[in-house]
Amino acid sequence: MALLVFGWLGAGAARARAQPAACDDLDAASLVSALEAELPALRASVGPKLRLGRTRQTLAEYAHATLEPLLALARHGQKALCLGLDQRFERVRLAGPERGHFSAYYHPLVRASRTRHGAYQHPLYRRPDAQHSGLATGEILAGGLDGQRLELGYLDSLATALNVHIEGSATLRFEDGTELNLTTDGSNGQPYQNPFKLARQDGVIPKDLRAPPGKSRTRLFFDAHPDLMRTYWAKDPHFVFFKETPLRGTGKFGQLVAGRSVAVDAERVPLGAALWMRTEVASSVAEGQVRFTPIARLALAQDTGAAIRGVGRVDIFVGSGEQAELAAAMTSRPGELYLLVHRDRGPKRLARRKP
Repeated sequence: MALLVFGWLGAGAARARAQPAACDDLDAASLVSALEAELPALRASVGPKLRLGRTRQTLAEYAHATLEPLLALARHGQKALCLGLDQRFERVRLAGPERGHFSAYYHPLVRASRTRHGAYQHPLYRRPDAQHSGLATGEILAGGLDGQRLELGYLDSLATALNVHIEGSATLRFEDGTELNLTTDGSNGQPYQNPFKLARQDGVIPKDLRAPPGKSRTRLFFDAHPDLMRTYWAKDPHFVFFKETPLRGTGKFGQLVAGRSVAVDAERVPLGAALWMRTEVASSVAEGQVRFTPIARLALAQDTGAAIRGVGRVDIFVGSGEQAELAAAMTSRPGELYLLVHRDRGPKRLARRKP
């Protein structure tokens, strides 16, 4: 049977030595919701054994050995959760502050039109047929999907359209007051390049440009120069397609839970894994400065992203609204990441590697 490696990652796999300042800073009910969303799929999963911490398990075995006891604790509330966390579970270090990089993403609520008119010129597309599903971004922006009736709605800003692509979901609010929730339906399969990073590398954004606190200097520049935005978005071959959904903010197991669901690199961290993280999230603007709030909590690997690469790279789902938008725009912080594994139950432990 195939063996995939998660958890034992050289020296970074040592168990956390220092105890956290707080075991978990969110309400236990949100952890219950996040666990209940993924457990049915994990219990029914069929796949290879993974190396999870110092154990070798299938995801179904991990769900039974680790996630179900964690859910039982969370159902008894915060006190029981914190009391049992260190007694019954082991935290295996995946990344420390020198390797952990945390960002945030959110579910935008955006103005839209069902028809193309006025400022509403920028469509979000359904997945096309096989003949057109591999078109690069530049080809699509140049009209490669026109006339196929794939438009789910038209946005009034190219910057807003690109932002929806980056966030991976949105609720469109149409002019007649109705709404439509969208989530990703895959991509064109081409590699991702960050258009904002490309622009910064080319030096097109004036160094003396000043953005208001809580706003991105790059986004501010491109809002004022939509033609340049189109040019640099076209340099990113990766293009996202969308589909309708009854949910607001969806991941690999359905509804995402703000503060609990995170996107990871699924080649390095298994989807469904319970994680413990410590970092900071942008939370407010005061006296002209962005303020960051420290967080220390359990999270679940429930999503992925084209830009999320590496074992310590984590994108935290933060919900919807102005504060969530601020967090998504301004959070880029170091942090710690640990994999949670039950101490006593589960398959036989693996022998420790010699240094």
